[in-house]
Amino acid sequence: MTAFDELITGMAAGRAWDQMGDAAETRALMDRVYNERFHSAKHFKEGYQVRVNLQKKDDSASYAGWITSENPQSGPYQGTSFVWFPGEGGSVAVLVIGTDGFGADAHILGRPGHRRRLKALSRLHRGAIWVKPDLLDIASEVPGPIQADWPEIPAAFKAYGRVIYAATPVRSAADADRVADLLDLFFDEHNTPLTGKARERWNQRTQAIASAIFPTTSEAEILGLLRERRFLVLEGPPGTGKTRLAYRIADTVGSATRIQFHPARTYEDFVVGLFPRPTADGLAFEVRAGDLLQANQRAEDGEHVLLIDEINRADLGRVLGEAVLLFEVGERDRAVRLPHVPTGYPEELQLHPGLYVLATRNTADRSIARMDLAIRRRFAFVDIWPQLSAVADEGLDLAQALYTDTIQTFAEYADDEALRLVPGHAYFLDPRPDLPEEGRAQRVANRIRLELLPLLRDYLDERLVGGATEAIAGLADRIEARLLERA
Repeated sequence: MTAFDELITGMAAGRAWDQMGDAAETRALMDRVYNERFHSAKHFKEGYQVRVNLQKKDDSASYAGWITSENPQSGPYQGTSFVWFPGEGGSVAVLVIGTDGFGADAHILGRPGHRRRLKALSRLHRGAIWVKPDLLDIASEVPGPIQADWPEIPAAFKAYGRVIYAATPVRSAADADRVADLLDLFFDEHNTPLTGKARERWNQRTQAIASAIFPTTSEAEILGLLRERRFLVLEGPPGTGKTRLAYRIADTVGSATRIQFHPARTYEDFVVGLFPRPTADGLAFEVRAGDLLQANQRAEDGEHVLLIDEINRADLGRVLGEAVLLFEVGERDRAVRLPHVPTGYPEELQLHPGLYVLATRNTADRSIARMDLAIRRRFAFVDIWPQLSAVADEGLDLAQALYTDTIQTFAEYADDEALRLVPGHAYFLDPRPDLPEEGRAQRVANRIRLELLPLLRDYLDERLVGGATEAIAGLADRIEARLLERA
């Protein structure tokens, strides 16, 4: 049994652990856990101190864990720590802020990447890790329903409930992975390297965390959603392949009408309208069916996709008009009377069940207003994020290094709004794969210089990345320096 397994056994025993009250034995076990998982060099190990206060009294806020070494040896402390509270029927393992304040760890707690990784771990563990919405919030306690599902630690909650910001219950060896994730994240955030098998495991976990932050959805899943929901929007940052993916989905269905929205797109273009036509006597007006009517008519012969690229670039309220009423997936009998009826079309418009609307939306486009909520609720939205493997598959070291730097910088420093601006993998791929392979490295370098760098500079000039401005500016400088080194 490893030292970490022994620790989990003790946590699972809770207040019934036979080492309760034996500080020396617990300290020795925790020292073995550290040596087993983390770098034992003096300058790393001296960065932490062990706190053990495991008392047998029912009204005692018993705990044990690691805190940073700049704190005093006893009493209130500052910064973050990994701690567990033994209770009845198990323990609760937590990341907690010292009751003396944020201290030197304010930069960790205030960095979006720390919360983002914790939320990713929560998703990977199907919600079994609780994460406070705002890590800097020391006024709110752990919600009652969350506490009710954990081993009973009333004294600990009374003393520390407001400073716990991530936690998981520990009742058996089956909970070890969650404890390991919180423990390893704590040391990794404090720049302490993991070693041996723990390092191999953490490397795999960081990949899983990245995949949870930037999840992928397969074409088969999207096609299934399209057939189920009928009205679907693929949204995401620039360069993530939304349009290409939409085209492949449409090709799979086999019949499609492809259009692009822009500010000049009108109701007359999309639904129905009157258009002037020169005649021998002057001008006459004819009724023309718009893209929606034409696509709907084609769906009578089988499944048909109306593919709308850049759906958010048009004023959807004006473009859809009364036809917005029809976009209710569960109510196929809805119909609206058209103001004008083209020849060969019924007076009322009713969407055919074989018509699918698949649209794309660029989340970095801030030049137009957000989608109207009444319209938004009628569509299902699928996030399309950068594909972490796409650049690696092309095999260019420079592109992989710059892509990794870009993804990590945005994931670490950008808030949730700015993260939706992260440049996609397309900026790091060969724009002309049809040309000879020997020129690929130069073509990719040119693309990064002529497309990616201007995009990042635009983000900075327009002040779109908020608190990540300094980090994104540094990223742009690093990319430019690497390109100059190559030249």
